[in-house]
Amino acid sequence: MKSFFLVFALLLAGGVASAQQYFASTIAGTGGSPGWSGDGGPALSAQFTNPTRVAVDAAGNLFIADYTNYSVRRVDKVSGNVSTVAGNGSLGFAGDGGKAAGSQLSTILDIAVDAAGNVYIADSLNGRVRKVDTSGNISTFAGNGTRGYSGDGGAATSASLYFPAGLAVDSNGNVYIADYGNATVRKVNSAGVISTVAGVGYSVFGSAPGDGGPATKAFLSLPYSVGTDAAGNIYVGDIGTSSIRKITSDGKINTYVSNFSAQNFGMDASGTIYYTDYKSNTVQKILPGGTRLWIAGNGTAGWSGDGGPATAAQFTSPYGVAVDGKGAVYVADSGNAIIRKLTPVTFSIGAVANAANLEAFAPPVSGVGDASHPIAAGEIVVVFGAGLGPDTLTVATPSGGLFPKTLGGTQVLFNGTAAPLVYASATAVAAIVPYSLDGQTSAQVSVAYQGKTSRVATIPVAPTSPGIFTANASGTGQAAVLNQNGTLNSATNPALVGSIITLYATGEGQTSPGGVDGKLATGNNLPSPIQPVSVTIGGLPAVVNYAGAAPTLVAGLMQVNVQVPAGFADSTAVPVVLQVGGVNSPAVTIAVVSQ
Repeated sequence: MKSFFLVFALLLAGGVASAQQYFASTIAGTGGSPGWSGDGGPALSAQFTNPTRVAVDAAGNLFIADYTNYSVRRVDKVSGNVSTVAGNGSLGFAGDGGKAAGSQLSTILDIAVDAAGNVYIADSLNGRVRKVDTSGNISTFAGNGTRGYSGDGGAATSASLYFPAGLAVDSNGNVYIADYGNATVRKVNSAGVISTVAGVGYSVFGSAPGDGGPATKAFLSLPYSVGTDAAGNIYVGDIGTSSIRKITSDGKINTYVSNFSAQNFGMDASGTIYYTDYKSNTVQKILPGGTRLWIAGNGTAGWSGDGGPATAAQFTSPYGVAVDGKGAVYVADSGNAIIRKLTPVTFSIGAVANAANLEAFAPPVSGVGDASHPIAAGEIVVVFGAGLGPDTLTVATPSGGLFPKTLGGTQVLFNGTAAPLVYASATAVAAIVPYSLDGQTSAQVSVAYQGKTSRVATIPVAPTSPGIFTANASGTGQAAVLNQNGTLNSATNPALVGSIITLYATGEGQTSPGGVDGKLATGNNLPSPIQPVSVTIGGLPAVVNYAGAAPTLVAGLMQVNVQVPAGFADSTAVPVVLQVGGVNSPAVTIAVVSQ
């Protein structure tokens, strides 16, 4: 029974994340004809040159860093007209104490807006952060114009910065600066006093030393962007280590996201991170649990798709992103010299993910199709989206040895066949892919709820698509593993070399006897996958004693009993990979002790 509660707790944990589909539109710029014009008129008639960053204030007004025009432009929420907030179109440094629209700026690397409507500009080449107040006047907010690293504990205007690149403002009015050249993050409080909150003043490349300790003693590489969430945590986009580091309220730092190379990111109130991948011409987001979702761009450069699903639209070198209080995402589509808006669809599928590893929508390399991670017959998946089911999470109860195909008024259809459901909610539904998809190459997936049916998402289908369940339901890190004595494997409760551990997985594909949709595994002749199963632990082949249905649990949930091989030292993070039919699962970890 312990295994039952373990795995189904993990399935339910996956439902806390959410995603949804977006429609794309162009809201500013003429596209294809860079320039600097249009002030006083509609934003769609205005010209921009290389817009690289965007920010949105509490009222919904949009601010654009018009990079090559050395200016900050504003699109009024009510009228839709464009105006210049700061800059006169020429490179330089001038204007402090006067109207910002006549000032000179240089190399605008970021913009941010506080709750009062003041605009902050990372005037990088000038070594300053400039501020435009609500009266339209500009001043130097931080930096003395001399490149260096000094001034902590004093007035920010007397401090030296070295290429300030990223900006963020928290709910208390503190301004955070990614001080790129100094490999630090600086903070300016409401009294105008500057301090360092992360980094030691010089770069370290290729790693992220200092995780788990004080951020002020940790090493950063090339901090280029910064953000904050509602809880006061600070996030640092470090392009030198391709990561996002997170600084918690106690001042400790850890790596939050790896393999992150974007220049810029935005955050919403839930802590979801939005970013643009200018190399693949896509927009993606990272949910608080770590799941990455592809939300816009079909992977090929161009300008198309307005009025339709954002994942089918074309972008060219998108560089900046911001999100407003209603969940709309704004993208600086730099190569097209326009600003795009991604409007969330209130009833839609945003992703279909393996319930174990949460690999979801990802931009296809070819630019064709809706997803690159395939599903397999019998796989337990989580359908993320919006408006998919009841507001309150509804958990299925098997009846007659079967899971229901309608739950809380929700159905999930794969090529028209209703799937068994594990739980249903407005933002996530756990479903089991019908075995009738075995042998198919793609599936049309839709959700029906209260008489409405969502737009179809097209998902590739493969013979197998394995994933191992993890302890925190993120799909990475510590696996949800039982040691030989039935206790949970963990850093403080490792498995002994030579002992048998139990893994739980899904995505093994068709079984023998053939899988029955939603059936509980009972009796003596339990189904096993028709594709070969193997496991490596610490890179070494492990003996698989059993691979098949998890007794008393639902078809599609596979149990793998495997012996921990000898040959490596004690460790709390030994990598484990499951291979089914020649397809590897993402690696997870277990804790092992030699004696």
